[in-house]
Amino acid sequence: MQRSTILLAVMAAALPLAACGSSTEPANNSAAAATTNGTEMSADTLGAKVRALPEGQRRGVLFRAIRDAGPNGSSCQSVTAMKEAAPTNGNPTWDAVCDDKTQWTIVLTADQSASVTGPGPVTIKK
Repeated sequence: MQRSTILLAVMAAALPLAACGSSTEPANNSAAAATTNGTEMSADTLGAKVRALPEGQRRGVLFRAIRDAGPNGSSCQSVTAMKEAAPTNGNPTWDAVCDDKTQWTIVLTADQSASVTGPGPVTIKK
């Protein structure tokens, strides 16, 4: 099992959305505030942030976690299917398929990282 830091990927995926608001609205920088003020974000909070992302950005977060997981993940070129799975030990979990060939399981953890396991046979559909 490899561990991959995922908070930066979530923040990077959310940055383009921050530019969509009008300049008179206060920015919602809760993810940035959680990392800059020294408080730790719970796995459930991180899971909610990933869940709230548009599908393309969520695919990007899962892709980054898989690619950062080590040599086996580095061959992944794109996440072609994904679905949220049952929590693992109470932590938010997603299954993702790379290149229609291999399936990975990504478990978000309280230390703002992800436990990534795989590759394995594909069991989810697009």
